[in-house]
Amino acid sequence: MEKASLEKSELMTKHICLGFLMAAIITYTILYFSPVSNESTLMLVIFNFLFISLIFPLRRKLGKKLTLLLVGNMIGLLWNTIFSMFAYTAVHFIGEVFNVFYMILNPLLNLVWIVSFWSISLSFLASSRDSRSLSET
Repeated sequence: MEKASLEKSELMTKHICLGFLMAAIITYTILYFSPVSNESTLMLVIFNFLFISLIFPLRRKLGKKLTLLLVGNMIGLLWNTIFSMFAYTAVHFIGEVFNVFYMILNPLLNLVWIVSFWSISLSFLASSRDSRSLSET
């Protein structure tokens, strides 16, 4: 009994370590091949840390988790690129006053996509067997 629980905890630790390694590789690749702002870099690092620490301990296939991590990084990069373009355009038309709003809105709007993607990932990783057992109780 103890041996099985020890093997499960070792496997979970290996999954988390592999997840952090993959997050570092994905983040480095994205940052190396595209000109990304410092705010985008910080948000991608925060997203990767939160995603790995919250999703990777779950008992699902590692391939699904890594795919979701990659998709999340691409969505984050796209989100930050579009928002940066919007901010640049707004500063051009409104003036430098918009920079204050950008500094306030950027972390809040990044939090929106991070929480949304995390919750969608949780529902994607939930199996139909788990939802059937919850509906029966």
